[in-house]
Amino acid sequence: MSTGPTAENNKSVAIAGISTRDELPLVFPPFPPPPDGVSVVLFKEFVAAGYRRVAAESGEEIEVDGFAGLPTVKVLNEEEAAAKRKANKKPRTAGRAKDEHGRLIPWWEEWEEGEALRTTSITFDSNMNYVDRVYQAAEDFRVGRIWPEISLGARLMWDDFRLYIGLLSSPPVYRRVKKSRKGEVDGPNNGDEASDDEDDVPRAKQTNVAIVQDRLEQTALPGKRLEPSAADSTPEAQLLRAFIDDMEKSVKVFLSSHMRDTGLIWSEKNLFIAPTVLHFFLRFMLRNRVFVDSPEHVDNLRRAVAVAELATRELPLTARLGQMLPGKFDLACKECWGTKGGLSIQISATLAQVDDIPAHDDSPPASEPAANSTFEAELQEHDVEVVPSNIVLDSITARQVLEDNLDTDHNVPVTDIPLAGDPWTAAIMAEDYTTSSWTDTSVPSLMEVLGPTVLPLVFSTGIVEFSTRRIRTIVPPGVCATSSAVEQELERRFSRVVMGPWILCGSEYTPDFPKPVIAPGSNGAAITEFAPDGAGVVEDEDPYDPQNDAVTVLVDETIVEQLSVGMALCGTWVQLRHDGESKKHPRDSYWYIEGLVASFSSFYTESDIKPEVEDLVLDDEDILVSA
Repeated sequence: MSTGPTAENNKSVAIAGISTRDELPLVFPPFPPPPDGVSVVLFKEFVAAGYRRVAAESGEEIEVDGFAGLPTVKVLNEEEAAAKRKANKKPRTAGRAKDEHGRLIPWWEEWEEGEALRTTSITFDSNMNYVDRVYQAAEDFRVGRIWPEISLGARLMWDDFRLYIGLLSSPPVYRRVKKSRKGEVDGPNNGDEASDDEDDVPRAKQTNVAIVQDRLEQTALPGKRLEPSAADSTPEAQLLRAFIDDMEKSVKVFLSSHMRDTGLIWSEKNLFIAPTVLHFFLRFMLRNRVFVDSPEHVDNLRRAVAVAELATRELPLTARLGQMLPGKFDLACKECWGTKGGLSIQISATLAQVDDIPAHDDSPPASEPAANSTFEAELQEHDVEVVPSNIVLDSITARQVLEDNLDTDHNVPVTDIPLAGDPWTAAIMAEDYTTSSWTDTSVPSLMEVLGPTVLPLVFSTGIVEFSTRRIRTIVPPGVCATSSAVEQELERRFSRVVMGPWILCGSEYTPDFPKPVIAPGSNGAAITEFAPDGAGVVEDEDPYDPQNDAVTVLVDETIVEQLSVGMALCGTWVQLRHDGESKKHPRDSYWYIEGLVASFSSFYTESDIKPEVEDLVLDDEDILVSA
């Protein structure tokens, strides 16, 4: 039944200030008469008055309606409206917001701003085992924040860490959440058919949707599992147990030897991203009391947080030191006295093991040439060219020089380089010139660095050592009263860095922490154990011991700013030896660094477990670089 016009219009209108009992019945039509003193202008008689600007009580000029004198409200044009919508729109990726000065806020600053408010989905107690707690904390950490673009590396570094500690069994891929699934939290089998096996039961409970901020969901690669099985015998379970038992050591290993072994250190941005992401995650676990019932685990977690914080400072320094060392003074000394170490000493240091070097063997190694010949013959059968290690660098350079200048299409054999026929090649093989002299157009001299000096006249090189040494103390420039005049001039210009030997694993040596080697031709008394075949090195009552004696290296102030006590450098160290009668022990002399091979953080730790991490190979459809 429809209502007629009368029923539709016979409605009472409640007017503010009038009680319900006194409501005025307004019926249209007919229209009521206007109140006293009010005249209604007919539409056909209305004339637009436009706008005018008047002075407000504050003295500010404002725009008002020309007819009624009411202030106007600005209507945004299309460009202004779009700009306002863009400004009010919440960024879908971290690192895109701007502050009041227009500066782009980095993602780690954006995370830090709201980090204290981020919580886990549940409160942890003793009814939940430690493995499930770590799974839950890691999942809540991931979904409870806005991540930067995948191309920036933070998300991929987080995935690598989860693979390392056994939270994942394969690298995940990321996709935008489908509209039909918004508000849901992705589980371990998203994107694949669910399995009825008990092993597929997720360790993390259903995450509270209220904390979800991540706009991407993670899925497994086709034919792969995202989370490992729950069996305690799997490699992932052992890795996770090792992490829970000693989080401090796991963080040290991941941020040092693991990143070196997997090549992550060769991308400079990883040296900041990796410790930063871990620092956020470890603090997230500490703040949400994941190990509330275990004071031992809490203390260990606090130490792990301290390691991650230290790594945010030291890991970037390792890259800068590799770019700055050797410094100008080091290069000038090398230009003055020539190359003292070279490739051969480095190869002998990194490849030779302690047990492979006999202490005393008077008999000639008759079987060694035969073994080498057999080995070389096997390599030649597979078209592998054998190059002696002591001429690799120089011979390659010489070959390039000959090819560039002889204009020949034939390859120049490494073993048939004409020494007498070509002066450049002869100079290289005789080490009269260094490779850097050809490629470096600006090799400084001692005169350029020190000004007029007698240093080359009264000093020569002494012990030449290849080893890994750790920074003990850093002494700022300052004159020592017992030093000679030349040494005092050096003390005024340079800081003195005292570096002690660092043997990583007790008496064991590794490629990164090799056995100290003293180069043949070194001048000075040293323990023959550390010299190859004892050539050119003698012993006296107080010989130099590279495994126990510290050295003092002269370093420019600009480089000292990048050094931190405890960090280590692997390279060739050369002693500055006074030619006069007042010779000093190498531990009391000054040294310079001829060449740097590697730099290490103070917390560098070798892993007891070598996990096999699958390579992250993804299709373009699987990786989303958020726009």
